[in-house]
Amino acid sequence: MPAERSPRSPAAWLDGAAVSASVLCLVHCLALPLVIALLPSVGEAIAGSATHWILLAFAVPVSGWVLLRAGQRVPIVLGAAGLALMTIAVAAFEGRPAERGLTVAGVILVALAHVVRWRLSRRGQFSAATGTGKPFARR
Repeated sequence: MPAERSPRSPAAWLDGAAVSASVLCLVHCLALPLVIALLPSVGEAIAGSATHWILLAFAVPVSGWVLLRAGQRVPIVLGAAGLALMTIAVAAFEGRPAERGLTVAGVILVALAHVVRWRLSRRGQFSAATGTGKPFARR
C-alpha cells in the first residue's frame, strides 16, 4: 500500500488536522456572538485580531504544503481560494460584518480542498508520498 494511502502517513494526518482546524474555525466564527453575549471578557479575549492571525499562520503553511504536494488542480484551486478569502477577511475586513462571511466561506473551501485531496488519494489517483500519479492531470 503506498504511503499516501496509509491513514498514518504525514499527508493523511495533516489533511485530518486541517479539516479539524477548519471545523474549529467555523465553531469559533459562528458561536462567537453567543459567547460574547454570555461571557463578555472571554469573548473579547478569543475574538481579538491576534487570534485570527495565529489561526491563519497555522492554516496557510499546513494547507499549502499538503495541497501543493498533492499536485492536483482542484484541491489546489479550492485551497488557494479559501486561504485567500481568509487572508482578505483578516487583513481588510477586521471587525466589519464582511469578515465573518469571508472567513466562513474561506474555511469551507479549505476544508473541501482537503477532503477532495484525501478522497483522490484514497482512490489511488495519486500518491505524493511515493511520487506516483500524474500531477495536474485531468481527472
